[in-house]
Amino acid sequence: MELERLVREFGEALEDDVATSPRTASFYRSDLRDFADFLRRERGIERIGDVKVGEVMAYRNYLLEGDRKRFTVYRKDAAVRRFLDWVRTSSEADYDFDPIEPVHQPLDQNIVTLDEEEAEQLLSFPLNTTADLRDAVMVRLMLETGVTVGEIRGVLRSDVSLDAAQVNLGGPGSHLAPRTRKVSPETRDVIARYLEAREDETPELLVGRAARPFTTSKSLQNALHKRCDQTGLPPVSPMVLRHTFAVRLLRGGASLNDLKEAMGVRDTTNIGVYKKFV
Repeated sequence: MELERLVREFGEALEDDVATSPRTASFYRSDLRDFADFLRRERGIERIGDVKVGEVMAYRNYLLEGDRKRFTVYRKDAAVRRFLDWVRTSSEADYDFDPIEPVHQPLDQNIVTLDEEEAEQLLSFPLNTTADLRDAVMVRLMLETGVTVGEIRGVLRSDVSLDAAQVNLGGPGSHLAPRTRKVSPETRDVIARYLEAREDETPELLVGRAARPFTTSKSLQNALHKRCDQTGLPPVSPMVLRHTFAVRLLRGGASLNDLKEAMGVRDTTNIGVYKKFV
């Protein structure tokens, strides 16, 4: 479906939204016209199906490089976030790209990570229930493989090899490239305990209530925030865990190209912010 058509339809939806002021709706329409113009001019994109994580990040970098007030940049970024979520959930377009993950990167590009002590603290909650084990699996995989919160929703039980202590990532529907990552013996054991505790046949690795797969990233983000509160840490985003994985890898001697492959990034747009850690 054409991007400009969706921008117009989103503008009409904003006009009918009682929670959106006319002034905000006007700003958002203008911001999204700029977004569409940028994609057409700089990336040769006119259809929504071609808008992926690289395009979103390229636009963010374009905003950051311009001489704009910080508030303006945040507003334009929020407009893109809200628009893409509307396209995914409320439009007639066949679009399954979850904008939460790529746009969660801080706009000032300050990389926030957990140090080793903080990571251990985050994993210090007791593993008494199946939900405890599930959240421990989620946090450990994010820290050890760099898997995103959107991507991990699609990981299947069959993607995990306990014998080889590894997990396959970037499966069908993911915007990230396929890759296989090793996990620590501790993480392998937690995954094994979690799978043994489950009594369902749902193929997804992580499931919520009634053994149902997670349909949005928000539920997993909330679970992470719950564990932060439980262990005495301020709320951290899944992107902080992905940043932590990336910085650990680079400090261990990996190159930016190694990082690109490990994170499943299809181009280098997303990893330039890590150059200072090489």
